[in-house]
Amino acid sequence: MSARSADGKSMWIRGRGREETGLLFTKPTDIVRANFDGERTQKNGALKPPNESCIHGELYKSRSDIGAVVHAHPASIVLTSMADLELRPIFGGYDPRAMRMAINGIPVYRSSLTLHSVGQVREMIAVMGDSDICVLRGHGAVVCGKDVEDATIKAIKLDALAKLNLQAAALGKVPTISKEDQNAFMTRGRTGMGGGGAETLWRFYCEWLRRG
Repeated sequence: MSARSADGKSMWIRGRGREETGLLFTKPTDIVRANFDGERTQKNGALKPPNESCIHGELYKSRSDIGAVVHAHPASIVLTSMADLELRPIFGGYDPRAMRMAINGIPVYRSSLTLHSVGQVREMIAVMGDSDICVLRGHGAVVCGKDVEDATIKAIKLDALAKLNLQAAALGKVPTISKEDQNAFMTRGRTGMGGGGAETLWRFYCEWLRRG
C-alpha cells in the first residue's frame, strides 16, 4: 500500500529491511517517505522503499487522480489468472461493487515477473489504461483509488469477485448474468450500492479487525 503525500510530490509507502516484522505486523514506524523514483526522502532506520515501489511511483506520475495504490498477491487472483479465468459478472445484487468491476472489465497484464523496472511498469500501465485495476497474471493485482480507503475497498472487492468466479468454475458452467440485467444495473446510477460509500465499508473492516 502507498499513499500520495499531501503536497502531491512524493509518496508514503511501507518500507522493507532488517528491522521490519512483516506485512501483517506493520507499524507506523515502518512507513517511509519516498519520491516517485523510489528513493527515500527521509531516514527511517534501516528501512527503505520496496523493490516494487516503481509500480506506485509510475502510477502517481502518470495519473493525477490517483491518491493511493495497492499492490497485493491474493491467492484468488493468482489462481484465476493462471487458469485464464475471466472475472465475469456471474452475480447481481449480491455484491454491486464487485459486479460493476466485472461488467466494466478487468485488464490483465500477461507477464508474471516481479515488476522491478520502470519499463515493465509502463508496459503494465499501458495495459491498464484508464482502469483503476490491473490483474498481473500469476502474480497478483494493482489497484488504484482516490485515497487509501477507496483503493483498499476496491482491492477487497476484487478479491471477492475472484473468489466467487473460482468457486463457480469448480461447479461447472455458470452463466454470466443477462445483458439486460447488466445494462439495467449500469444505467441506474449508483443507488443500491450497499448503504454508503467506501467510508462505510472502511469502518466495517476497521471494526472487524479490532474485534479480531
